[in-house]
Amino acid sequence: MLGHMKIWMKYLMGAILGAALALAIPLENAPLRNALGFLFDLSIRIGRYALVPLVLFSVPVAVFELNEDKEFWKGLGRTILVLVAAVAAMSVVGVLVAAIVRPARIPLVADAASAGKVPGIRDLLFGVFPDSPFAALVAGQFLLPTYFLALLLGLAFSHDRSATKPVVVLFDSLSRVFYQINSFFVEFLGVLVIAATARNVLELRAAPRADVYRPLLLTVGVEALVVTLVVLPAALWFFGGRKNPYRILYGLLAPSLAALVSGDLYFSLGSLMKHSKESLGVRRRANALDIPLAAIFGRAGTALVTSTAFIVVLSSYSNLGVSPGNLLWIVIFAPFATLLVGSSPDRGTMAALMSLCALFGKGFENGFLIAAPVALPLIAIGSFLDALWAGCASLLLARRAGFAQEKEARFFI
Repeated sequence: MLGHMKIWMKYLMGAILGAALALAIPLENAPLRNALGFLFDLSIRIGRYALVPLVLFSVPVAVFELNEDKEFWKGLGRTILVLVAAVAAMSVVGVLVAAIVRPARIPLVADAASAGKVPGIRDLLFGVFPDSPFAALVAGQFLLPTYFLALLLGLAFSHDRSATKPVVVLFDSLSRVFYQINSFFVEFLGVLVIAATARNVLELRAAPRADVYRPLLLTVGVEALVVTLVVLPAALWFFGGRKNPYRILYGLLAPSLAALVSGDLYFSLGSLMKHSKESLGVRRRANALDIPLAAIFGRAGTALVTSTAFIVVLSSYSNLGVSPGNLLWIVIFAPFATLLVGSSPDRGTMAALMSLCALFGKGFENGFLIAAPVALPLIAIGSFLDALWAGCASLLLARRAGFAQEKEARFFI
């Protein structure tokens, strides 16, 4: 029976079981909470297991095929433009919503124990150019070094076709092999979702003074609903040939749910690549090129949540509110901060908040700690929208390039 069940139903069942388990565990039971934390970390690692080799072997083949058709540079430029524009647009939306709604201020906290390392340009560049190109493949925490190496390989394959043909054939075969391995983990992810959901729900239960964060969470939650049910469908309908947009959202339900319950975008990326191909009909040459890039530089959902949360955090420091000059500054720098979080797939919104606070300065460097007690839901909502947008963007770009073969919803996996 489970073998014939839609993947999103398996993930939903896992999420429900995980939430029920978390609600049954007493908060004071430290051994159980530690065990759940261990299972969470293990589940995230298993969920990401096939991602790096899948990207490493699929992207060069996609680049080679696009280069053969003289479509690579135009396609890459279009993808980057769409992704960066979406991040900027969602940052503006987040600022406008927070400025209009004005969620209640949050009491200040003095605990800086949870402060982490702020992602910056230096980390980004050192990540792309490590001591050895193979060092990034071993760690697998940051996709950009793997993606950059894969792009170079794909371009090199087109330099001398007679000499590189055997390697292209080998990479093509390995791409298909790791796609099958990834498919196995995608089917198995429903079990991993249990541990991911249980740990996050339990940590959310333990969050102190959750009531004071209710206005912020309500604002972000309504934003997510509007983007999911109105903004994305409108974009899909307008730019996607006036076709039913909710069918596309249904096809992306499983990876979006995985991103929501785990708060880790990479955890859902293998599922997203499989659903993009087998449900939405996006060919590998578009799928492999666009989705990893969206996970690195196109996190529009994180931009939306970050800009809203930053205004609430900033206004909590002053009774005077946020000035127009500060609003303009956030509109300019929130997209920049979001582009730096590619190296933080599991921290998303909080990593972007840390960057924004560091850029803002003026004694506000640790301002992000105000939002630390509700980091999990903020990260989860951002990751959910990121996964949904990555799938939608890949389909829109593939449709424009003629690399999508539409399927009926009843054939979705």
